[in-house]
Amino acid sequence: MFMKKVFALLTCAAVTSAMAVTASRVGPVSTYGELVANGGKLSGSCPEYSQKAVQVKGMSLFWSSGNTYSTDFYSEKGINRLVDDMGIEVVRFALGAADEKFNSSGRSYTTGGEGFQKALLKSVVNAAVDKDIYVIIDWHIESSDGFTNDAVKFFEYAAQEYGKYNNVIFEIWNEPTGSMDAVKQHADQVIPVIRKYSDNLILVGSPGWSSQPNACASAGINDKNYGCTLHFYAATHYMGDGGYNKAAETAMAAGVPVFATEWGTVNANGDGQPDEGSSNKWVEWMAQKGVSWTNWNASAMNETSAAFANAVFENGFTYTNSGKYVKSKLGGASYKDCGLQNGDAEEESGFSAGVANGATTSILDDMEDGDRYGYLGGAWAAVEDQENGGASSISNEKIEDDFGNTTYKVVYPVSGDTKNTSKYVAALKDVKIGKGSLTYGPYIKMFLTLLKEPAKDSPKAYADFSKCKTIKYKYKGASHNFAIETTDVTDYNYHRVNKDASEGWKEVEITTDMLKQETWGDDSRSKPIKMENATRLSWEIKGLEKVPDDMNQPKYPYLYVDDVKCDGLSFTAVSGGASENPKSSSSAAVGQSSSSVVAGSSSSAKATSSSSAIVPGSSATVTYKTVVDIDDVEDLDEVLKTKGTWYAYTDKEPGGKSSISNVYDQKLGGYVVAFPGTQDPTNGTKGFVGLKDISWDQGTYTEAPFVALGLNTNADTSKGIDLSKCGAISYRYKGSAHTFKVQDGSVTDYAYHEYPLDDSQDWKTMVINVEDIAQPNWTQDPKDLNWGAIKKMAWEVIGYKGIVYQPTINYLYVDDLKCVEVPKVGIKTVARAASGIKVGFKGNMLNVNFSKAGEARIQVFDMMGHVVDSRVANVSAGANQFSLKNMANGNYVVRVMMNGAAKTARISIK
Repeated sequence: MFMKKVFALLTCAAVTSAMAVTASRVGPVSTYGELVANGGKLSGSCPEYSQKAVQVKGMSLFWSSGNTYSTDFYSEKGINRLVDDMGIEVVRFALGAADEKFNSSGRSYTTGGEGFQKALLKSVVNAAVDKDIYVIIDWHIESSDGFTNDAVKFFEYAAQEYGKYNNVIFEIWNEPTGSMDAVKQHADQVIPVIRKYSDNLILVGSPGWSSQPNACASAGINDKNYGCTLHFYAATHYMGDGGYNKAAETAMAAGVPVFATEWGTVNANGDGQPDEGSSNKWVEWMAQKGVSWTNWNASAMNETSAAFANAVFENGFTYTNSGKYVKSKLGGASYKDCGLQNGDAEEESGFSAGVANGATTSILDDMEDGDRYGYLGGAWAAVEDQENGGASSISNEKIEDDFGNTTYKVVYPVSGDTKNTSKYVAALKDVKIGKGSLTYGPYIKMFLTLLKEPAKDSPKAYADFSKCKTIKYKYKGASHNFAIETTDVTDYNYHRVNKDASEGWKEVEITTDMLKQETWGDDSRSKPIKMENATRLSWEIKGLEKVPDDMNQPKYPYLYVDDVKCDGLSFTAVSGGASENPKSSSSAAVGQSSSSVVAGSSSSAKATSSSSAIVPGSSATVTYKTVVDIDDVEDLDEVLKTKGTWYAYTDKEPGGKSSISNVYDQKLGGYVVAFPGTQDPTNGTKGFVGLKDISWDQGTYTEAPFVALGLNTNADTSKGIDLSKCGAISYRYKGSAHTFKVQDGSVTDYAYHEYPLDDSQDWKTMVINVEDIAQPNWTQDPKDLNWGAIKKMAWEVIGYKGIVYQPTINYLYVDDLKCVEVPKVGIKTVARAASGIKVGFKGNMLNVNFSKAGEARIQVFDMMGHVVDSRVANVSAGANQFSLKNMANGNYVVRVMMNGAAKTARISIK
């Protein structure tokens, strides 16, 4: 009965998933088959294991409604690493059904996150099938209310969609806290809808947070293939203490198998250090009794039960104490295919040889005509994050597009790749991810615009794309996010799915229900994609925010894409280019270097940062008048000219162990931070303030480690000083990257107004416009900074949460702090550069002065760096106005470009 299930799967997959997913290796599912209740044990459907006890071991993911330290693991890459690096045989999908323990911001299934959860589920199940491991679909409710009506709806969907896979197990209620009668009533409604589509194993919880499997076994559950769950935490629940193991043994003696779907090495509240002695006893008992298990939890959340210290796992995990222990209990099994056709993947299709002009096709582009245009007329291009302050780069040549603007060449001839028989591919070459001064994750992406654009950055929606049922493409190289960009998404939070790195060519199929929006957008609830609004397909290599660059690099520093196809779509191909081929300095093949390529060079000037900070020398004509000379440290003490004081602090109070070597003066009651200029002769002044020998150590602090230089502006710390007549803050610094912060005493959630600065090996003068000093976007209590009463300033050298790392430059020196007047241009100056472009903003009108007439491009970005408005206009010399009245209230970055010059400014619409 069970052996024919895989054959049924192959015929039903087109109905249920619109795609067939098969294993790419031989693992536990090919070895044991479907797990089946067999008396008091679990057996396999493979003949060799039909009467034997089968034990599988693995990890439970954290709530799928959690933040990115949880949901990042709900991906193809996350599951692949759990198998390859940790050795799991089963993964538990802990579906966040409701907001019982925390505010999910709309991610929970019952609070608007149904589509988001289904997209995560598809990614996890498909990855589990590909890796040939088991996957438990868990209705992760922790209360006396099972949300039964919602559970019935969800499990009918899940059983119909995935119930034919031998890999899948259903867990219908995570941890009931009420009576067993309530659990049985829930089971009596949920089990029948699963059985309409699947005979797979069903797991049932029990009272006391699933600590009473004996009650579950004796409740009269009407099903032939079910088991009961056992949950325990080794540092709280001991063998023989409280009867947890006895309750499980009673259930098994009654002929019902037990599966420990959630157990922890730590306390029951998820914290405390692992109790290895108690954990060893439990692990040995589970092995003796044949009890399968999943440990809580595979995440980087702020609790000691989490297996990982951070969410950086491109090349493997950084383990916590609990994770190290659990990993030591995994792996070591050998697998052999029992013949249920759950072994090697289906043979992939060959490479396209091209589409003739005028032919009917569903191939969007196979690049075989060698030009940068797809068969619908749109063009390939690539972008990186440098104009927004990032430092990411590729070695692709820069070319001129149809509108005379600089872009990257993407289509390259294939050379030296025996596995790819085509002539050309789309490529990102020599990828380097660099965060620069970005406050979000750095990125590089290439994209294919579907239709020919009438103007630069003005893609048109392709209504017929609604006929597209499945996107297929082949790729080789870096892990990436594939996205479909649509006109109705205005905050750049496009629907996407992660595809893991691949050393060889891999063919993928992506259905629309796999695509989801991230939860940082204007609306945290992921909405269904509107395919009729599609304009572009994109492939993005993205790093994580607040991660060192060397840990953010892709596993493979390239991404090649070929044979992009859309099943269900049919159109007449335009082959041979939509217009004259663009000019290029080289036609170097993929895999070959090009001596004519100079990374980062361009025939047109390009802004390297969204910062309005100005380094003297970049504009000899700009003079800044000092309004308030806060301190120049020429008196060699910690007292400011404004009568306040300099000081230093570390993360010691919240539990960190970061340090500096500055002398601690007992009389002063703090660190000595003022140094004579002789300690760094390159400064050329009598004195400066600074931090020496900076060392980061997170200790027990739950956030990123830090040390900081700070000051009180006034001797009376309850009062501030008036800087309201200043247009900018100016200071010189040398040393470590840091975040400059300003406080007026109004912020309540530590989201102080700030500005990030990079490492500098030499003394550098920065002039930071006051409008650019802003709160981070995570604040829940936005405040306007009162420049009339500034109380504190700080220079924080911040490390990385969960990552053992040290600053590239282990000191920070600061000198000549003042507030200055920014030269007036007839309107309120938001930012200034020596570009012939001056930008101001008032109400909802953007005011721009140009030194000469011509064509200008104006882009508006949200604070995640995503374009929300883009326009091209013919402007006159002098003052020009642009209305932003349709923009929602909030903070934005405006970039104005003309004839190679660029000006970037931050604005606030209220």
